[in-house]
Amino acid sequence: MSLNVPFAEWLPDQPALNNPGITRAQNVIPGSGPFYKPFPSATQYAPTCLPSRPYAAISLRDNLGNAHVYTATQRKLFTQDPGTSNWTDIGRAAGYTTADIEGWRFTEAYGLVIGTNYSDSPQFIDTTKGTKFGDLTTLVKARYITTLRDFVLVGNTFDAFDGAVPYRVRWSAIGNPADWNFSATTQADFQDILGGGPVQAVVGGEEGTVLLKTQIVKMIYVGSPAIFEFKCIYQNKGCAIPQSVIAADGKIFFYGEDGFYMLQDDRLNAIGKGKVDQWFKANANQAGFDRMTVSIDPLNKLVVWMYASVDSYDLKPDQVLVFNYDTGAWSTATTKPTFLFNTLSLPTTLAALDKYGSLNDVPASLDSPVWSGGRAFLAGMDEAGVIYSFSGANMPATIETGEYPTGQMLAQIMQNVKGDRALVRAASPKVHGSGDVSVQVSGKVTPQQNTNYGAASPINVNGWCPLRSDARYHRYRITLSGNWTQAMGVEIDAVPTGSR
Repeated sequence: MSLNVPFAEWLPDQPALNNPGITRAQNVIPGSGPFYKPFPSATQYAPTCLPSRPYAAISLRDNLGNAHVYTATQRKLFTQDPGTSNWTDIGRAAGYTTADIEGWRFTEAYGLVIGTNYSDSPQFIDTTKGTKFGDLTTLVKARYITTLRDFVLVGNTFDAFDGAVPYRVRWSAIGNPADWNFSATTQADFQDILGGGPVQAVVGGEEGTVLLKTQIVKMIYVGSPAIFEFKCIYQNKGCAIPQSVIAADGKIFFYGEDGFYMLQDDRLNAIGKGKVDQWFKANANQAGFDRMTVSIDPLNKLVVWMYASVDSYDLKPDQVLVFNYDTGAWSTATTKPTFLFNTLSLPTTLAALDKYGSLNDVPASLDSPVWSGGRAFLAGMDEAGVIYSFSGANMPATIETGEYPTGQMLAQIMQNVKGDRALVRAASPKVHGSGDVSVQVSGKVTPQQNTNYGAASPINVNGWCPLRSDARYHRYRITLSGNWTQAMGVEIDAVPTGSR
């Protein structure tokens, strides 16, 4: 008798017994339905080099339509040279003094890239004709920055008059990111937001969103004299990890004190509740949260967080958590880079591909967006600043199902079945593509027993993996490699045995 076990959502926070989803989804991507796709390996895109690990990166088009990529280390600012693909130092001559616990943040406004690290004055460069970063203003320093309508907005500030004011947001003159003198005429001003702790992130757009430690506030432009209306939309809810915040498609994603959230149209959705929140708390190294990065995979509608796991003794990010914001499904992965960012590809000529030696060594297919200038894609860097694209061969993947009372499941579809045990004889993975697939089974008599999988069984010519496990409860581990494309579930061949 056949039983179908679909690959539903990955739900590690749910008990393995009768889990409505799956219990492991390693090196896979949640698809647009109840299936998974392979997570591609990271392939070297540019053999660049930085003097120390990257802290932040931004990519954009200038006023002439040319793509640029900028990155920051602790002491320097760089741009990627489109001719050589190398990082070129374009920071100020004196360098920077970014504190170990701080980071860099970037925004784009009026053809400028503006960066802030709290330790130094905000920096800017004209993306069309600028050759070096310079001081945007000396009136304010800030941890966080964004572009809000016609203003540059900063949060969690420091200035010579009031010192550190972690609950303050401050904005530039309208239409002039370089003017920070308070003025009713230019509308440059500030606002202290009380009762929510420090500002953890500022998100721009037509309206602003300020994420504090225990509060979420909207900023709505109303013009002079108030300039902005501040509206608290959530009290006792906020952002716990500033590095977890990212916006995409009108949604804001972040990690709060009790898990992952998505904010859309002023409505807060606990996207990790009952799914991955407890798993993340148990598997993430809190001491490494300042090294977390988050990016968007625009092609697959994914939010991708990279963080240090409890196994990372040196706090280098070594794990990836993936969220499909169309379906609400999650998965995990491991990869070589330790830093994620969204980038635009710089134009590459066929002659420039000669550095790879042969077409067989080119790290992505010739129709990949990484070769045509200005195409957005998810990228990564390692500790040395080498850039990677996620366009290589499929990573070896593992999917594990929940634990099911096989005998009881058979009794529901068969007559005269009185036992609660079953003999699993084979499994048939429902996988598209030409990959290599094998299945292991774990059998238990009681839920309290340890989960021990048997030997891996590959698919035979008839599409089945021969197995043998006589028990009350069964779960399955499916291992995938090679050129598979979609994994939908597994069909089980089992017969009832034993009696109550």
